[in-house]
Amino acid sequence: MAISREKVIPQIDIKIDGERVEQVANFTYLVYWITEDGRFDQEVKRRIGMAKNTFSRMSKQLTNRRISFATRSRLTQFYVWSIFLYACETWTLNASLERNIEALEMWLYRRMARISWKEKKKNKEVLEEIGLKHTELLKTIKTRQLAYYGHIRRHKSLQKFIMEGKINGKRQRGRKRKSWLGNIEETTTRRINECCEVALNREEW
Repeated sequence: MAISREKVIPQIDIKIDGERVEQVANFTYLVYWITEDGRFDQEVKRRIGMAKNTFSRMSKQLTNRRISFATRSRLTQFYVWSIFLYACETWTLNASLERNIEALEMWLYRRMARISWKEKKKNKEVLEEIGLKHTELLKTIKTRQLAYYGHIRRHKSLQKFIMEGKINGKRQRGRKRKSWLGNIEETTTRRINECCEVALNREEW
C-alpha cells in the first residue's frame, strides 16, 4: 500500500522472489481497516455499523423494560461499545466524526428507552429521561487517547519515535490536515510541548 494525500496514488513495483506484490487501496489488519489516504473516516463508520448490528442482534435483551435501564446500559457498554471502541486510541477525529459518534450513542439510548423518532424528542430530553446529563462515548474515546499518549511518551519505543519524529521537506500548500496530536492539544487545551512534559508524570497526567 502506498499512503498519500494526492488524488492519484503512485504505483509501486515491489517484487519478492521475482513475484510482484499486489498493491491495494485498503486492507484489514487485526480487524482494523486501513486505507491509502491515511484517514479514519471509513474505519469509524465501519465500527458504527458493526456496533448497530450487534445491538440489533441483542435488541430483545437491551430493550426489555423488565431489566433495569442501568443493567441494560452496562450490557450495552460490554457488548456494543467494546466493538465500536476497538483501537479508538489511534483515531484522528474531526468535527464530522465526532457528530457521528454522538449520533451513534443517542441511537442506542433511544432504542433502549423505546423512544420513537415520531415523538420528536430532542437529545437533551432523551438524556434527562434516562437519567444522564450528557453523552459519554466521545469522552471515553478522548480519555483513552490521553492515556495512550501518556504511555507512549513515558517509554522509549518505536511508537514514540514515530509519534515525535519529523519528516524532511516542506509541507504542501493548502489547509493542514488535522493530526492525532492536534486531538491531544484540543482535549487538554495545552500546546503539545507542554503535554510532553506533563505526560512524564503519570499521576499528574
